[in-house]
Parts: sequence; C-alpha cells; structure tokens
Amino acid sequence: MGKQLGDLLRSPGGVTLLLLVAVVLVATAVYMAIEGWPFLTALIFTLATITTVGYGNVYPSHAAGEIFTAGLMTVALAAVVVALSTYASRLLHLVARGVDPMEHNDRAIAALRDHVVVIADEGLASVLLPSLRAKEVPLVAVTPEAELDARWREEGYLVALGDPEDEEVLRKAGVERALGLIAALPSDAENVFVALSAHELNPRLRIAARAHSPSSIAKLRRSGADEIVLPGQVTAVNLASLFQDRTRVGAMVHDVTEQLRTALAQPPAVPAAAGSRADDILFRAVRLALQELSPDMEQTLFALGEQFGREAVAPNLAAGELCQVLEKLAPLWAASGLGNVRVAACSENGARLEETRCSTCQGMPNVGKAVCHLERGVLNGAIEAALGRTVRTRETKCWGLGDQVCEFEIAADLHRH
Repeated sequence: MGKQLGDLLRSPGGVTLLLLVAVVLVATAVYMAIEGWPFLTALIFTLATITTVGYGNVYPSHAAGEIFTAGLMTVALAAVVVALSTYASRLLHLVARGVDPMEHNDRAIAALRDHVVVIADEGLASVLLPSLRAKEVPLVAVTPEAELDARWREEGYLVALGDPEDEEVLRKAGVERALGLIAALPSDAENVFVALSAHELNPRLRIAARAHSPSSIAKLRRSGADEIVLPGQVTAVNLASLFQDRTRVGAMVHDVTEQLRTALAQPPAVPAAAGSRADDILFRAVRLALQELSPDMEQTLFALGEQFGREAVAPNLAAGELCQVLEKLAPLWAASGLGNVRVAACSENGARLEETRCSTCQGMPNVGKAVCHLERGVLNGAIEAALGRTVRTRETKCWGLGDQVCEFEIAADLHRH
C-alpha cells in the first residue's frame, strides 16, 4: 500500500495535485497572517480566488493582501491549467484504452484462465477456431501475420500477434495459465519447438500436436506433446468410417468376445488368472468397441474417471502431501477392481506410478495408443481433490501400446487452488 501511494505521488498527476494543494494551504496561511481572518474564511477566499467565482462579502483590507491576491491569481491560474491538462490527458488515455481494439484484445487475454492456445496455419485454423467456439471452449489464436490477426479479431477471436516460437508471444497468449495448446504449424520442426517451449512454461499444459511424418512422433512426445496426430492417418480413418457399418465391430472385439465365452465356460470353482475374469474381459470388449465406433470417446471416459476419482475415491483419502496420498491410493485402487499400482518415483510436485496388473486392459492387443483414459481420469480427479492442487496425468506405457505394464506420470502444481 505504501509503495503504491509513493508511486502515485511521484507520478505527473500526483505532483500536480500536491502543487495545487500547497498553493491553497500557503495562500490560506498568508491571508490569516495579513488580514487576520480565521482559517475557514481565509480558505474560502483562497478557493474563490483560484476558481474565479468571486469574493462575496469578503475582500482584502490591506495593500499587502491585495498585492498577494494579484500574485495568487497568476500562480493559481497556472497551477489549475497544469492540473486540468494533466488529468484531461490521463482521462483521454483511459478512454482511448477502452475503445482501442488491440488494447481490449490484450486485456481480455490477460483475464483468461484454463483456455486453449491455437497455433496453426491459416487453412487448419479456419476449421479449428469455429469448431472450438461451437463447443464454447475459450481460446487464443497465435499468428505472426498482421492481416490474419486483424481478420480474426474482427471475427471475434482473441489473438496474440507474433512469432509462436517466441516465448514472450506464448506468454502473451497466456500459455502459463492455459489448459491446452494445439501445435499445427506447417513443419514438424516448428511444432517440436513450440511444444517444447510451451511445456517448459507450463508443465501441466495438455499439448496436441500435428506430425507431418511418423519419424517426428517420438520427438514431439519428448518435447511434451500428449496427443499427436498424423493428418494422413486421420483422413484415412475418417474416409473409411464413412463406409463403416455401425452395427458391426472389428476383429479385435470379436477376439475379446471369444475370450469372454471361454471364461464363462470355466467352472466357478476354478480361480481366474489375472485379467481373465469374465467382468475384466467384458470391460475390455466395451473399451475396444467404444474406441472403434467412437474415436472421440477417450475424453468422455477421462471426464467420467475424474468424477469417480473426485466423488468416490478422494473422500477415502486423508489429506497430505503427494507421496502420502499416492501410498494411500494403492489399496483403494486394488479394492476398486482396477488392478495393482505401486509408486515407482515420487517428489513434492511429481510422481510416476506403475500399474503392474491392469484388470481392465491386461491382455488387450496392441492398438497403437494408450487406452486407460478412465483410469487416468480416476487418478487425476482423486489426487486433485485430495491435494487441492491442479494435477496433470499422462499415460506413458500401456497394454494398448504393446507394453506389459501401464505407467502414469503425474505433475502437481505447487500452489493450492
């Protein structure tokens, strides 16, 4: 508070105001001394002189008072003119800030939280921006092109103008406060650099990146990208899905169905091996069918898992630090039927969990992607609720990727909500 007051008094407006107050007080004291007036009368006469509203029934009765009044008029008029010009200039500046589109754009970005930063070429951005807006996702677009910046702002989007590979531009787009980032520039090198810079600024940021060649996927993952899309692959899947019979599922689901038939044929007295219980197999069949028939289902499963974690698991976890919460989570994980987990590494703001037995995906074929979105959501929701801190969870190993174990990396914000 003291520093703010000091800054105000040192500003041009503060200095002008102090000067004006000093003139009034000094003049009041002089009139009290020369004319013998009481303080209030001297103050009123001083203000009447400065504001030029007239003296009323009070006026100087001594020559010294009249001479001083003449001098006061000159000095006070100058002080008033300076004060008016100073504050008029500041007022005009504030009004200009309110109507300047660029200023309005920047202030709106500064107020955003949990938004998505879109860094894409014009062609892809023309599809991404309306799609995100239709889903009511708050967003900021980044472009180095002034013409594109102006057009997008006219269309009602918030835009950060500048080179997306510049960290200052990423900060201007609010990456440090953002929930996610889409990196879809024309070259893999640009996308890798943007993903790396954004991940360093905000380790909890969920990054989706476009890869132009399969060889760049590993580099994008190392740079911090959570989801990587090959446009050609997506196009092929979408084209094929136009001819997909939604009443039928693929061979992998039929294989799991055969496993279920075999499991059900076992006598009840025979203990089931890990991952071969009928309910586990049925869950895998449902998961594969959802993935095949609804490729965007992973976000729904993650959201569902977060709700389970917050409302069912977290109330059974005593408050504590991250490592303490994870140790208490392990028996609950097993009791819920999800499998067995162990803490492989842990610190104040990060950890790595290994699911040595995954009841819901163990035995699943290699489908080329992580599939434990429900489990990842349960972890995220439970830990966030227990810690009161923002948590970001990634699945780095999975049966769906051909691994024989599931592994989750957890990053927790040091600051509580």
